[in-house]
Amino acid sequence: MIRQHLFSKRAPADPDFRWRGGDMSRVEALSDGVFALTITLLVVSATAPRSFYDLWLMVRDLPAFVLSLAIIMAAWHTHYSYFRRYGLEDTQTIILNSVFLFLIMFFAYPLKFLCTFLWLLIIGEDTQVLFVIPDIAQGLTFFGTDIFSSALGQRVAMIYLYGFGLLGVYATLSLMHYRAYTLRDVLELDELEVVITESEIFKHTLTTVIAAASLLVLFLTSNPGIAGVVYFLLPVLHAYLSWFKRVRVQKAKQLLVESG
Repeated sequence: MIRQHLFSKRAPADPDFRWRGGDMSRVEALSDGVFALTITLLVVSATAPRSFYDLWLMVRDLPAFVLSLAIIMAAWHTHYSYFRRYGLEDTQTIILNSVFLFLIMFFAYPLKFLCTFLWLLIIGEDTQVLFVIPDIAQGLTFFGTDIFSSALGQRVAMIYLYGFGLLGVYATLSLMHYRAYTLRDVLELDELEVVITESEIFKHTLTTVIAAASLLVLFLTSNPGIAGVVYFLLPVLHAYLSWFKRVRVQKAKQLLVESG
């Protein structure tokens, strides 16, 4: 098995992990359909331009859509790699996958809204247009707070919705990889594949913890700016995890060579 892993033909996109997934399953086909629908919803959330000014606004705000799409596609790639690597179709995996698909569709909306808000801040445009308060919304509460009483209340709710969505998506991905880890003997994962699986669990758990920390800060301070700053920890900590993963992967490869 060791020589098979090190010297047999492998998928160029995933040279360190043997793919156990065969032809696309119905679970994967359904999942790809949900991702396609989610991306479509991101596109059609903007009305078709009825004037050149509307067209200009759409082009101007294109980076917000691109960022939203990039984050959704990153989740898709992780999901795709998971089913290619492990090929699991057991009941627990199907349940976790169903929860994940529901969360990814929900997450797309607060994600697009937050990206649009941040983009307008970057280019110096007025963000108040995103927080217009309709008369029918007066008195509505969110976690006991009258969120429609001010733009600040809506911004707090915006970060809550984004945080809960992010937490749910990556907590589910972490649980899916942990499920594969518990079946490592059944799947015949070698040392290198176990290290990669553990790294995936750590990575997704880290994102979940950061999202939870941001939500806690928001709950304690009711300040969406401070809660948003917490997310700047993600690239720093993920960079460290990537370095740590490379070190462990190299050691695992060396052990495979020595034992082979």
